[in-house]
Amino acid sequence: METKSSSNQPAQNAVGQIAVGQEAPDFTLKSMDGKTVKLSDYKGKKVYLKFWASWCGPCKKSMPELIELAGKKDRDFEILSVIAPGIQGEKSETDFPKWFEEQGYKDVPVLYDSQATTFQAYQIRSIPTEILIDSQGKIGKIQFGAISNEDAEAAFKEMK
Repeated sequence: METKSSSNQPAQNAVGQIAVGQEAPDFTLKSMDGKTVKLSDYKGKKVYLKFWASWCGPCKKSMPELIELAGKKDRDFEILSVIAPGIQGEKSETDFPKWFEEQGYKDVPVLYDSQATTFQAYQIRSIPTEILIDSQGKIGKIQFGAISNEDAEAAFKEMK
């Protein structure tokens, strides 16, 4: 099948490249507590965005450190985490909250990417992946694998 005939394809590839310095793709997702969350609502704030899954060993191993970071009152950035319920072995929207609570996780907002469109927009190939976004909505750092709190805080200090 020839993809060049599609007028959307070349533009999508050009705009869709995720890289430091690029505008972070906006999204609208439902949170675990039923609220609608848009990345654009955080304009003017720095955002720590974590893509992960409940079945991912390195993701689960990194959660206690992220929870510790989320509990810090003096941080100058918001923390959001994104899962894709029902996709590639992830728990459903009805099963995930119970599992999350059983793990003792707290203070980390979980957003449901039920169509995996946000995973696609951010070109997530492996998890965990963290995207650190500056207050202008631009990507400041892309971390494949878990990032330490120390590295995340250092990266945010360098961002506007």
